[in-house]
Amino acid sequence: MVPAETGPPAEDVIITLRPAAHCASTIEIDRLGDGSYRATHRAGTGTLELCRTDDLERLLRQLNEALISGTEVGYVTAVRNLHELALARTG
Repeated sequence: MVPAETGPPAEDVIITLRPAAHCASTIEIDRLGDGSYRATHRAGTGTLELCRTDDLERLLRQLNEALISGTEVGYVTAVRNLHELALARTG
């Protein structure tokens, strides 16, 4: 995972999710110029790129599943798991 500042700027923000109602952090899904999708966790002044994927539906399903848990940690963990699965497939 890399800080989002090192990647390209968001070109087409699709959705911004707030993992918990009492929490100021968000997860943003945007579409990049190459057609892939990026999930970025934003908390305070910091940002962290969680993953990039070509499979938007799978990413949204992972996040939806995490929504049921209702915790910020659940969201971040779900996206990181998706990233690890993608790396395992390409390796």
